[in-house]
Amino acid sequence: MRRQTPIAQTLYAHLYPSPSPKDPSNFSTHLSQHLVPEVRLEVATFYGDLNSTEARYPGLNYCHPPHRARLARFKHHARLFRAFTELGLTYQEIQDFCCWEGTRWARERFERDEGVKVRDTTGEEIGAWVDWRDRDLVPEVKGGIERKTEVRVCVERGGEDAEMEDEGDVEDDDDDEGSEGSDETASPPEPNEEVQAREEHMDLIRNRRDTSISARILAAWEEGTALPPELEQYLKERSERNGHQVRDTDIFEFLRTRRRIGLDAVMTAVESGAAPEARSAVEVAATAA
Repeated sequence: MRRQTPIAQTLYAHLYPSPSPKDPSNFSTHLSQHLVPEVRLEVATFYGDLNSTEARYPGLNYCHPPHRARLARFKHHARLFRAFTELGLTYQEIQDFCCWEGTRWARERFERDEGVKVRDTTGEEIGAWVDWRDRDLVPEVKGGIERKTEVRVCVERGGEDAEMEDEGDVEDDDDDEGSEGSDETASPPEPNEEVQAREEHMDLIRNRRDTSISARILAAWEEGTALPPELEQYLKERSERNGHQVRDTDIFEFLRTRRRIGLDAVMTAVESGAAPEARSAVEVAATAA
C-alpha cells in the first residue's frame, strides 16, 4: 500500500514534532546538515582515506544490520533508525528513500553509469571458519629432556686408585649438568601468525581513530574553538612553518608526548565549542584524506 504522505515529510514530523528556530526547516536540510556529515565521518574512520573507489562509494545499506550498527554510533543516525522502526517502514520503502551520498543507491548508480563493479574488500583477510572438531587432531610431540639412568658399582679401593675414581666421577657429573643446561635453554618459539595478524589489525584501527580525532581537533581550532594554550601555540607554529598545512599525525603525536594536557579535556573543548553553522569536522577529515 502506497503512503499518501511523502516519507520525507513523515520522517521530519516524527523527528521534529515541535521544531525550534535552530532546527532544520525540512528533511532535506536535516540530511545535508546532520546525516551526510555523519556518513563522511564513518567512511573516514572505516577506510582511513578516499583514495579507493570503494571508499568513495561505500554502499552503506540502511537495512543491513552491520551497516546500521556502524552508523548508529552517531546521534542523528540513531534517531533515524528508531524512526524507521516506530513508523513501520518496510524494507523497500527504506531502500527507495535512502538515496544520498555513501548509500547503496549511490554505489549502484556509479556501477551502472561507469559499467564497473566496485569490489568490496571488507573481511577479505578473514578465512573460512572451520570447526575444530572436524579437524584431524595430530598429537603434538613436545621436546623433552632425555635422562639415562646409570647403574654404578662401588668398589672399594685403596690409596691413589680411590682418589682417581672420585675425580673421574666429579668430571662426569659436570658434563651431565652442562648437557642438561644446554637442553633446557632452548630457543623460544616463533610468534604465531594469528597473533601477528591481530596486532596489525589493532594497529590499523588505532591509526584510523587517531586520524579522525586529529581531524576534529584541527577543524575546531580553525573555527576558533578555545583549546588548551599549549596545543593552540603548537598548531599556530606548525601552520606557520608548513604553510598552513598541519598533518593529522602531528597533532596526535603532540598530544601523546604532552600527557598533562589530556585528550579528554581537548575533546570536551571541541564538543562544547562546535557551532551549528561552523564547518563540520567530517568535511575537514574528508578533505585531508
